[in-house]
Amino acid sequence: MPTPEVIAMSDPIHTGTTSLHVPLDKPPAAFSITVRKLLGKVHAGEVRVPPFQRPLRWSAADVVKLFDSILKGYPVGSLLFWKQQLPADPTLLIGNALLNVPETTEGWYIVDGQQRTTALAAALLELDHRGKTTWSLRYDPKTNEFLHGPADPLLARRQVPLPALGDLRRLSRWLRDCDLDDAAQSRLEEVQQRLLDYELPAYLMETDDGEALRGVFARLNSTGVRMRADEVFEALLGTSGKRQESKRDLAALQRACDLENFGQLPRSEVLKALLAMSGVDPTRRFEDLGEQAAAHLAPQEEATEALARTVAFLQAPVDAQEPGAGIPAYAFLPYPIAFVILASWFRRFPEPDAATRRSLARWLWRGVAGGVHQRAAVSALRAQLRYIDDDMQSSLRRLLDAVGSPRTSEWVLDSFHARHAASRVEMLMLLERQPRDRLGPVSWEALVSSGERISREIIRSHDFRKLPDVDQKLATTAANRVLLDARHTGLGAEFKSWSWAKDEVALESHLIDQTSLNLLTKDDLGQFLKHRASRVRVETGAFLSRRAGVGEPLLLPLESYLDSAEGAE
Repeated sequence: MPTPEVIAMSDPIHTGTTSLHVPLDKPPAAFSITVRKLLGKVHAGEVRVPPFQRPLRWSAADVVKLFDSILKGYPVGSLLFWKQQLPADPTLLIGNALLNVPETTEGWYIVDGQQRTTALAAALLELDHRGKTTWSLRYDPKTNEFLHGPADPLLARRQVPLPALGDLRRLSRWLRDCDLDDAAQSRLEEVQQRLLDYELPAYLMETDDGEALRGVFARLNSTGVRMRADEVFEALLGTSGKRQESKRDLAALQRACDLENFGQLPRSEVLKALLAMSGVDPTRRFEDLGEQAAAHLAPQEEATEALARTVAFLQAPVDAQEPGAGIPAYAFLPYPIAFVILASWFRRFPEPDAATRRSLARWLWRGVAGGVHQRAAVSALRAQLRYIDDDMQSSLRRLLDAVGSPRTSEWVLDSFHARHAASRVEMLMLLERQPRDRLGPVSWEALVSSGERISREIIRSHDFRKLPDVDQKLATTAANRVLLDARHTGLGAEFKSWSWAKDEVALESHLIDQTSLNLLTKDDLGQFLKHRASRVRVETGAFLSRRAGVGEPLLLPLESYLDSAEGAE
């Protein structure tokens, strides 16, 4: 494989200058549009969301605030549309409702205002949102406020659902069966008129240059509530764009990571890995990187292969013939930054030998032990990516120097959270013990894929809240956690049903010895937590020391020493 060109950190690509934002031929035309007319165009399929728009983010509370602002006459911002011929679409999505709309030559794509336009149409049109209630609103004329969700049956004839306010005939039908007096009915008619006649400032762009449009979109969404980096990437260079030479499918790269049940990385982490393996600083916002960044992106096939090799390395047992890091799934990876650096490594060096792989595993675990791979350590990430150059052994030595040699220290138990690095180390320690139930081994795949918590509490919160403060604190740590799958509920009760004589091996696989079991059976929960906490501390510290090779000589590949000797001559 050709060696990828690395863009230096001082390259102009990192200065913020960019040619990704193509200028418009002419500025957009300004006009205003009433809510009534906008609803009609949306329902007819003449206003649609383009493929590069980000997903809907508004909550029901945001929708309520929008309608309250309109009712109060507040400005709610302008809309920006792009005039285009739009094809027929039998599955046009409005909110969570599907419509079948025809082709139109006078269509508008929404460039800015997707959340507001969707909220107005999804709430005021009579649509089937298939159980999703984000846009289910009602208006109470008595309190003059919009409320979320269906009305209480006792108030159903006093609080009008918003689709009735979206159409004169629907409101007339609702008023025939309501329990409101004439004054309240008149109030509803005024509110309807105020909503439907509200004028929204808007702009319409007429251009055949889709790339200029995408640049406008990315620029608009790079301020205020900013888009995530992966959303900007998809807007500018995703699969829906016209730049064939620079397209990259992040969703496909996500799927490429899900090998042997490793799990899909968040799209934002996949983007960082893609940028890193392309020699581009993954900590910068993508829209600031410029045209050169797109030109230097790793090809889709090469990126896919590098990600697959990274996953295979992470999953490989530490004592395998081709050793790895012994991390079976993304849900157990202490620091995602390590994945980003490894992706860069495996694109440049696709087939390192066993000794190099063993050293890479030590690098990963020493970075965990010393906290070098923390997400906040941006400078450490940049530096380690710079250390990966054309020489594999010198790159390896620099990476190992960057994480240093950790010293043995007592493991400290903090509150358990499955997303925290320390908690993931604790889970990996428990996993290394090959946890069992009374029928056999517990599958880590089942733990990860069940949709339940991977690590579950032995003593439930309503029980440990009765304990003294010091014991309550222990109950929030890994001292109160085991890896047992979702078939088991009430794990304290589950373990109490086990017998030391019959289930010793299974109990010990969860760090529950005979003393712990006796304390749990007698409901001496505080002493149980103290006893098990001491074992969790010792075993986790020993586990991390083994993985990081604390106190052991680090044996680099033979050619590494030969290179050093030649350099000294």
